[in-house]
Amino acid sequence: MHEANIPDLVRHWRATAAITPCRLFSAIVEQNQPIGMLWDWQMFDLDGWIIPAGLPEDRLARVMDFVMFATDTQRLADQAAYISYGPARASSAPLVGQHADLGVEMAPHMPTDPANAVNTFLFNFEWWASYRDDLDAQFQAWLLQ
Repeated sequence: MHEANIPDLVRHWRATAAITPCRLFSAIVEQNQPIGMLWDWQMFDLDGWIIPAGLPEDRLARVMDFVMFATDTQRLADQAAYISYGPARASSAPLVGQHADLGVEMAPHMPTDPANAVNTFLFNFEWWASYRDDLDAQFQAWLLQ
């Protein structure tokens, strides 16, 4: 693990604080705050669907119907009319339209819009699984100083 000075890490974390696109969308578009979104080197944290093995055919059919429904290209694009989390499918990006109430084009506010996703990286679960306890202990020791 890279040895770092905890106060330097805290300053870095403060300077590069993570915030959800929805909160920034609200501040920028709804509240007209003088801030902007920096998309460069955004971190993607992915989720997925798990289908248990050995399901009875009738349950498997219902599960597959739901997964197809929930991951449909148009359906994912349609969600963007209400929330500025980008659709998970690349095929949805060209279909993103305007916000349902505000009439604002949503593509520029999407983390998955091709223009915003040039430099991205995936959250490293293995690294955090290996080092989180050590980092937490160092951080707690620093707080007690």
